[in-house]
Amino acid sequence: MIGTEDIVLSFYQSDDTVRDIREAAQDIIDQAQAAANVAAEAMTTVIDPQFATLAAAQAFSPPIAPTYIRTAFYDSHQVAGSGAVYRKNGTTAGDLVIMLSDGVTKAGYGLASIPVAASMLGARGGGANATAAIESLLSVSYPHVLIDGSYQTDGNHVISTAKKRVECLGGSALILRAPATTVTRHYPVIDIAADDVQVDGDLTIDGGSHAGYEASIGIRAGLSTGARRKRPTIRGIKVRNLGLAGVMALCVDSPTIEDIDGYNIVSPTGGEFGDTVYVAGVRRPIVRNIRSAKCKRDGVVLTYAGNLNTTDMLVDGVFADAHLDSPSAGVWVEMTGARDPRGIITNVVANDCLVGVAATDANSEVLISNVKAIGNRLSGSSAGNVYGVQIQSGRLDNLYIDRYNTALQLEPNGEYQLALSSQVGSFATGETVFGGASGSTGTLRFQHVEIVVTGSTVDYELGETVTGGTSGATGTVTDFFANLLRVLPVTGTFQAAETITGGSSTIAKTASSVTRRIYVRGSAGIFSTGETITGGVSGATATVAAPYQTPLAIGPGTVMNCSTDAIVVANCVTPASLSLTGIRGNTQSHGIRFNLSAGQRLRKVSLKDIALKNSTSVGIAFRVTTGGVIDEMLVDGFDMSEWVGDGTGSSITAGIVTRFVGGDNPGLHGTSSVPINLTLNTILFGLHNRAFCHNNGAGAARTHTLPPAAPGLRIGFADVHSTHVMNLDPNGTDTIKGGGAGKYLILDPGERVTLEAYALGLWVVSSAIGWSGDFEP
Repeated sequence: MIGTEDIVLSFYQSDDTVRDIREAAQDIIDQAQAAANVAAEAMTTVIDPQFATLAAAQAFSPPIAPTYIRTAFYDSHQVAGSGAVYRKNGTTAGDLVIMLSDGVTKAGYGLASIPVAASMLGARGGGANATAAIESLLSVSYPHVLIDGSYQTDGNHVISTAKKRVECLGGSALILRAPATTVTRHYPVIDIAADDVQVDGDLTIDGGSHAGYEASIGIRAGLSTGARRKRPTIRGIKVRNLGLAGVMALCVDSPTIEDIDGYNIVSPTGGEFGDTVYVAGVRRPIVRNIRSAKCKRDGVVLTYAGNLNTTDMLVDGVFADAHLDSPSAGVWVEMTGARDPRGIITNVVANDCLVGVAATDANSEVLISNVKAIGNRLSGSSAGNVYGVQIQSGRLDNLYIDRYNTALQLEPNGEYQLALSSQVGSFATGETVFGGASGSTGTLRFQHVEIVVTGSTVDYELGETVTGGTSGATGTVTDFFANLLRVLPVTGTFQAAETITGGSSTIAKTASSVTRRIYVRGSAGIFSTGETITGGVSGATATVAAPYQTPLAIGPGTVMNCSTDAIVVANCVTPASLSLTGIRGNTQSHGIRFNLSAGQRLRKVSLKDIALKNSTSVGIAFRVTTGGVIDEMLVDGFDMSEWVGDGTGSSITAGIVTRFVGGDNPGLHGTSSVPINLTLNTILFGLHNRAFCHNNGAGAARTHTLPPAAPGLRIGFADVHSTHVMNLDPNGTDTIKGGGAGKYLILDPGERVTLEAYALGLWVVSSAIGWSGDFEP
């Protein structure tokens, strides 16, 4: 009973009874069809039922092939997490194939899971079934693959799919090994042979210890020949017990190599490398966070190969420990091809290596900073000196050296530039170039034409052909810096003031100057301006318009507890200038030594803010040795306040410096007057503040020109040579009181004087020991 009111029930019927019946029947038909459609759709997209194994799925025989099939386990081993989702591929082949219920039709399925995991392909923990599964994982065109366990494999795996990512789950570890038998030369365990490949995660490549690994490489990206690969990323890799290299990048663009941990990369007898990371012939490499321990050679190598450029490099964060061979370095940069790099090498720690950072044939566009080389030595060997930084040219900041080793050797030897005119023929790379007048020789590194251009703010494109509007000369753009265009090879002769037009960029600029240059190395002599040079193979000739080298700047830095010299400058051919600034440290012998051979020359040397303490042995804080020449030297702030030399030598030897500039001090100072050994004719300029000059080892009478007399200057002189005199000659119209105009003071052996300037143009002998007051015109 519902309430107390009557309920009226009525049946509605429209005027069109037949239509109503027909629509009701159609509605029933539509609902039935919809149910059928739902059933059919379920059949084409079914994921459930979930088959227990791949074999169970392959036994499935439906009337209609579903779009997807899912398995709970990959195969009968039923390892948790090994399941997979498969998608119909439209063929009768695939990873999974089923027979439909008609007994004739087959349907194939491929793995659809992203990422595809190693366990899906049958890999098992402890190495069971791993080799085949990992080979399939890396070589098949899965875009994203996942290492989801601890596996061990043997063999070479080639990644040939572009934009592929290989990822290791946290806690997983893949140990990849080369075969136990001897492998072929440059055998890669993983070979990246495609663009945009990323290998990332907790991956270990372990070579083991048998002879088969002597020629092996952990991961190789690119090839020394063939297509240049692009943008490989190799990250988070452990490389162990390999032969040639842990990670090698050859002829690739923009590689990123970071978080690499290398151990015991030992090259075979007479082998090539033994490096944790080896990069050759690449463009724009980024190398970060490299740890390298007990490897035969270097932590990181960047080198040129073939006719490809290494440019715009970044090396940041390298730790090299206890490397085994000579030479070995935390970072080794060696450029021997057509163009040197731009880049930064920073945050390098090298412990018990031969060299912290070695930069040979690298120009001044490379910045080396924050280098800490601790205890560098060659264990078990007596092979020569050990350096914190050994650099040919460039710029060096924040140098730190510790524990009884020579700290720094600078060798600007070989990057000798010759600006040319009147060239006939084309010089050949690698040939010997002879100077007709000077007799100097050098090996030709490369040649190019430099065109200074103006007019457009838009740059040319590298590799495009440019044409001179007036001359019709053509060349290929190999580099572009600001308004300096480098062109090689060249046909015809570009002219100053003509319009230079790019073929592909269509950019037009005006050539303000055109200079043809060649670069030679290894010359013991100095090519002279105006002489004719000749190529030994090509027979090409040219006139030297100007020889020069890139200026070299070092500083600031710290050198600690050096067993020999704190800083050695050696093998200089003719750099335009050398600057050492802000150097601090201790030394057991020389502080700064310029080791210049006959014919070697420094035009300008600047030593600023130098503090070297505890100099022992012969007590030489600053020395220029052998037969080279320094045109001009500025010393401004040279602190020897804790010099403990035994007094048998001198604090500063500067006999071959043509002009010596003291600077605005505090200048040269120490616990007592700082001896300066003048062994050749020298022009002194502003050398003051207790400076004390003598002529030990002069070998003949020498004349030393005084600086312009200005109030406050004071210089002491002592003739300590057994037979030869010192002649002290006033500058210009200056005079020495008592001698008069045009007279110079003579010191005989054993005599001493101190000269002070009390007024402009006038020197006064303020003190004397044994001097008889003799002057000569």
